Amino acid sequence: MLLFLHEQDKYPTPADIDKIICAKILDPNVNNAYYEAIKSFMLHGPCGLISRPTSPCMEEGHCIRHFSKKFYEVTTVDEDGYPSYRHRDNGRMVKLSGIHLNNRYVVPLNKLLLLKYCVHINVEWCNQSRSIKYLFKYVNKGSDRVTASFYTNSTSDNSSIKVDEVKMFYDC
Repeated sequence: MLLFLHEQDKYPTPADIDKIICAKILDPNVNNAYYEAIKSFMLHGPCGLISRPTSPCMEEGHCIRHFSKKFYEVTTVDEDGYPSYRHRDNGRMVKLSGIHLNNRYVVPLNKLLLLKYCVHINVEWCNQSRSIKYLFKYVNKGSDRVTASFYTNSTSDNSSIKVDEVKMFYDC
């Protein structure tokens, strides 16, 4: 989670957002490591009525994650502060599961974080006070826990079997 609390960041311009967040496929000849990271971690899908209607994200004929996005030449911010990230039609595609995906399927990302951690990291610009509730819901959620126990079921009356109770009980 990235959190900026500076007063000057309160009303960002699209250029400010573009410095941190992007959604594009680069030329693999220019930066192959970045291209491979996007191909491996940052593409949504394939999904859609034509390409893959049985995808887990499909409900009632639509992707619940709102992919594929529209092509936008520039990032815009609406009156409520929600951004629509730049997804340019630069003609670059990535073949995934036999389907060609373009910039409309790239999840918003931060290039430095993606290259450093090499995992799926969805980066979104949040500029509303109601975002605080969303952010702190996860901070205060706590870790998931499972309690499991293992035991043997013996039908014999052989009492010479030693039982290690520590090995039989695990708190995961």
